[in-house]
Amino acid sequence: MAKDDHFEWNDELKKFLKEWFSGLMAGVERINGETWPNVLEMTGRACAHVHSGETFWEIWETTKNLDNFIVKINEVVGEKIYTKLDNNTLSVSYSKCKCPLVRSGLVESPLICECSPNWLMENFEAILGQPVTVTIEQTILRGANTCQFTISF
Repeated sequence: MAKDDHFEWNDELKKFLKEWFSGLMAGVERINGETWPNVLEMTGRACAHVHSGETFWEIWETTKNLDNFIVKINEVVGEKIYTKLDNNTLSVSYSKCKCPLVRSGLVESPLICECSPNWLMENFEAILGQPVTVTIEQTILRGANTCQFTISF
């Protein structure tokens, strides 16, 4: 591959990616009904494989218990993010957006928030070994002060 075919992480590449993601999200906004959240399902699940899945699994392997897992993962992330509401429900609350695309300035669209439930789903289905559902309660990109999700299993 020629040298010009490689991108280096620099301002030019960041500008390119920001515009590219802006176009992608504008295209997603055009999709009607229940279809557009499904477009981002696989991105959220893929992010879990790269961004945190290993950490979730390692903590689960050492705790093997949801209560102990919650204590340990909150210690690892350095804040109380996960709270057990009852035997079948967790609350997840972020004081700031955790999405690397948002934190890097590449994506600003609140549509990207549809990735998060799938990220949480992938991580919790892997450790619990059962299907879970995740509901977006509110997000920072949608105007709230925190991102909050409910996980049911």
